[in-house]
Amino acid sequence: MGRTKKGLNGSVVGKVGPHVFYQWKGIDCVRTRPRVNKNRKLSSDETKNRGKFAYVQRFLSNLTVALRLGFHNYKENQTAFNSAMSYTLTNAVRSDEEGFYIDHSALRISKGIPSPLNEVTLTYEDDILTCDWDYDKTIVTDLHLAGFRSLLLFMSDDELTFNGNILDKAMDDKKEQIRIPRINDVDTIYHVHLGFVATDHSSRRIDSVYIGTITI
Repeated sequence: MGRTKKGLNGSVVGKVGPHVFYQWKGIDCVRTRPRVNKNRKLSSDETKNRGKFAYVQRFLSNLTVALRLGFHNYKENQTAFNSAMSYTLTNAVRSDEEGFYIDHSALRISKGIPSPLNEVTLTYEDDILTCDWDYDKTIVTDLHLAGFRSLLLFMSDDELTFNGNILDKAMDDKKEQIRIPRINDVDTIYHVHLGFVATDHSSRRIDSVYIGTITI
């Protein structure tokens, strides 16, 4: 749908009928929308791209609450989820003969200020996962990051279980715990991610870190 700038006397931007109005280097331009043959057979690359998009959308939908915080205002004129989709599609999706999969080392659940964390460890005992972290005190102090709240998420390797804590601990707490009971007698591998976001309406975020895996 087309829209006008500066009221009825302004220029039109967007789709109007078979035409597309846009600006290029400050100049008002118009072009005809190309005809699309919806019945044509998709190329192998197009089919692969659609499959990749659907896979990432399905995967990230399990992380929506965290991503709305972790990618809030990451890109202008994009929702947090769409920003996370774009970032993940570009950086964190791989494929092999079995299909698409997430490269957790490249996945981010929050994106913004480079992480000041310099050490993160995981331990598991009596159904409790404990995450301890330390950070560069100078960076945290200078950038006023100590009060940022955590996003601690874990995801099973088979992509059937997604869980975690949202805004549970402050960065200067340096520790967070979450209960993860064994589901059955079969070991389950979990990928664990830790991010931090501001809660002062400043939209500041810290790059999340991939802590690694833990087998439960």
